[in-house]
Amino acid sequence: MADTMDNSELVSILARILYEVKENKVSVDVAFKRVCKGRCVKSLEERERLYEISRRFISDYIRIMCCSNDRRLSYRGIARLWLSGVCNNELLNELHCIYSYPKWFVDRLLELMPKPEVERLLESMNKKVLWLRVNTLKSSIEGVLRGLDNEGVECVTCKEVPYMVKVLKTRKPLRLLSVVKEFKAIPQDLSSAAVVEALKPEPGDYILDLTAAPGMKTSLIMMLTDNKAKVVACDLSLRRVLIMRNLLKKLGIDLSRVNIIHTNSIMMNYRITYDKVLLDAPCSNSGAIGKDPSIKVILTEGKVQYNSTLQFKLLSKALSLANYITFSTCSILPEEGELVISRVLDRVKLVRPLNWVSNGYSIVSFNHNLMRLMPHIHESEGFFISTLQVV
Repeated sequence: MADTMDNSELVSILARILYEVKENKVSVDVAFKRVCKGRCVKSLEERERLYEISRRFISDYIRIMCCSNDRRLSYRGIARLWLSGVCNNELLNELHCIYSYPKWFVDRLLELMPKPEVERLLESMNKKVLWLRVNTLKSSIEGVLRGLDNEGVECVTCKEVPYMVKVLKTRKPLRLLSVVKEFKAIPQDLSSAAVVEALKPEPGDYILDLTAAPGMKTSLIMMLTDNKAKVVACDLSLRRVLIMRNLLKKLGIDLSRVNIIHTNSIMMNYRITYDKVLLDAPCSNSGAIGKDPSIKVILTEGKVQYNSTLQFKLLSKALSLANYITFSTCSILPEEGELVISRVLDRVKLVRPLNWVSNGYSIVSFNHNLMRLMPHIHESEGFFISTLQVV
């Protein structure tokens, strides 16, 4: 930890971050910003070190509770126990404790995969993999790679999606890299790009993005079509819609070809049909645990079921608006993927635009026509993707 911070200060900071996550159901990023607000440490290096400590602490929360016999342990007590280092895997014998996940979550995964694969998946989701998407509207792939090399960044391009760059080592946070500050590259996970690749946008396509904010996939649609598609981008959150408009402008998107609408996509009456619909539906984000370990702390079965119902409603709406739909969720669970598609199977034909990704879970017979990106296989967030043609 930062040399200037004593143990009692660190305990206090970690306890307050845990409070924000548990009580206010916020991400580690939000909790860290609320607690620190520039006050915790003075230098950028110290801030990044403290942030990584906070991430590990939140990620280990369930493991810590497995080690404690006192369920009424205060947040400060939990922080002290974690910092003491007495809670090690030798004291634990259940998977959910060893890898620090909700028991129901691990039990569900064990119904879907062999135990050794579940262990590899859980271990991989406890790590953060960094990806950048080259913005070819502002730079070439070669230009961005040259810029990254000049800043001492070690990286490799993705063979299947060449504009995606996996960052292996960087001295700076991604947000502070020159190519990112200049919007020549943007932090975006490989799985997120794969969703748009499955949509196969073409110049001249009229595309509806039903849940678009903060605009990452809308911007990729426009990038892949060299600003020649037309997109209607909808979202329920006014704040996120405003953020999206600002982001798209900075990324070099032709805003005359993007109609951004603040609306409830389920309730809105659409007077026309579209060539294609992208539905990256709200979900539990269980596939994004590597990016935000607070998901492990606040994830519930009830939240998964709620989102599954919402996803079905949104997908039913999408099926009435176009003959070609790509549906996706950032979820590891079949309730937010395979089982949603099973409810509309009588109305669609499934197509598989991507051959380099994994199949869906064999919990359904049509899993070979579904697509999944798995953290332990693709070094990405966990995503479910299905492309459907209305029959």
